[in-house]
Amino acid sequence: MRFRSCQHNFYHCASGAAAIEFAMVFLTFISLLLGIVEFGRALFLRNQLAFAADIAIRHVLLNPPTTNSDLNRIDEIIRESIKFDHSFLEIERALPDASGLMPISIRYPATLLVPNLVQNSIILSINRQIQLPLRQ
Repeated sequence: MRFRSCQHNFYHCASGAAAIEFAMVFLTFISLLLGIVEFGRALFLRNQLAFAADIAIRHVLLNPPTTNSDLNRIDEIIRESIKFDHSFLEIERALPDASGLMPISIRYPATLLVPNLVQNSIILSINRQIQLPLRQ
């Protein structure tokens, strides 16, 4: 009989319920907050890459590249216009082809702030094709 009364008291006891509810809600809240921060940071980095690509496009349209040193100057312009660490920045570009198209590709591996996730980094990339006016 004593076991039944202990079991009955255990099922109807409410002490500690608030702590358990708080732990469940707090875990969900922190996960949501970290997700928002990570997404916002990735969006900011991608917008910075797009801004750098747009500045490079403006430079190319004003001064069309003809040599490899001109292409290196485009790399410098992209790296100067990015505000974050650009040591891992990967830039691919080529001289314009016969039709006047010049591709620019910028990639950046963004390391996530939250440790021990399945994937430790994501690759942010921007691809642009510039149509240069054909010279006669």
